[in-house]
Amino acid sequence: MKPLHILFWLACATPLLALIPSNQDPATTDWPKEVERACTAKRYGLRLAASKAVAAGGGAAVPAIRAFAGQRGKNELPQALVDAIVDQDTTDGPVLDLLTEWAKDRDFYWRAQAMKGLARRAPRLPDRHATLAPLFAAHHDDPAWLTRVHARLGTALLGTTPGTVDPLTLPETDPRATSKLCALLLQNGKVPPLQPLFDALLDERTFQGFPWGQQRAGEAAKALRTWLGEDLPTQDGQSEPDKTAMITAMLANASRKSGQRLAPPTPLVDVAVPFTGVIEILSCRNGDLHLQWTAAGDLHAGIDATSAGRVPAPVWDELSRRRATLELGSSHGVVICDKMRLHWHEPAVNANVAPASLPAPAANWLERLAQALEQADQPRLAEALRAGLEQFAAR
Repeated sequence: MKPLHILFWLACATPLLALIPSNQDPATTDWPKEVERACTAKRYGLRLAASKAVAAGGGAAVPAIRAFAGQRGKNELPQALVDAIVDQDTTDGPVLDLLTEWAKDRDFYWRAQAMKGLARRAPRLPDRHATLAPLFAAHHDDPAWLTRVHARLGTALLGTTPGTVDPLTLPETDPRATSKLCALLLQNGKVPPLQPLFDALLDERTFQGFPWGQQRAGEAAKALRTWLGEDLPTQDGQSEPDKTAMITAMLANASRKSGQRLAPPTPLVDVAVPFTGVIEILSCRNGDLHLQWTAAGDLHAGIDATSAGRVPAPVWDELSRRRATLELGSSHGVVICDKMRLHWHEPAVNANVAPASLPAPAANWLERLAQALEQADQPRLAEALRAGLEQFAAR
């Protein structure tokens, strides 16, 4: 290779090499500087590299993380940094204490990820089982679906004992949570009931255009392929493999490997309902709320749009008149993680709302809607909506 070409490739490679974490000495590394870079560097690659370096530092880096959070606030810690810590295998005491504090803090954006970090480590922490088992159990029914999935994962990985609840038997209304828990168990060496994963493979449902069903299907397929390994059927020579034939073969191999009787999945598609309005809340604190309605006041709740009854006509007519008078812009406050979305027709509204930013007239209308939900015999929906109001209403 010519010297000029060598210099060219070195020039291209140098910036990339700078992003790769080196084997740092925890005793001599400037951890406050690394944490600052992980949280504030302008280039994503630099933030990611610094996050991995901080995570690899284990307990030595924790004081710098605490100092940054104390000065700026916990929610200034980016998800990339938390994920890097979660994905590390270190069981240093300071790291475990930090993850535990984060998992317990309902106002921390990434508490679900912290719970996952504890769940993954739990089987290797016999001296902490006495504290981790109650922590997981206390969050089995957490309002945030991802937090409760990771709490149930922790319990399942610890193993149930007489008097403890098998997390796989707990009721669940969010289809994402059902398949997610099974996928995580497979990834962590435990074989759960596999039917929820196969049922997810043909999920094509959406919520207001967001393809959550496809995401669920992809996650289930990845978990099954990894677990099947050499038993994964192949369709050599086909540019576009027959999906139905592949699933049939996967079913047969998975049944043989697991000893479970598995049924073929059926396609899952959106309900054919002409929705005219929606309230969506995404919150690590209070959980998600998905509420859609028709012009006649028919309600559908959950990301899968389960029918939730009808608001009495006089009440719905009044609500519709009051809603038409609301004046809402496209954004209220700066959305970082948690958000409320209000979207409807006549008049056209599509507003994103950050916590503590919902204008008073809209908050008053949502409180009236919560009352209507109670009249429609939907007290849990009303409670979830009021929890969202508490978080998002302007103070």
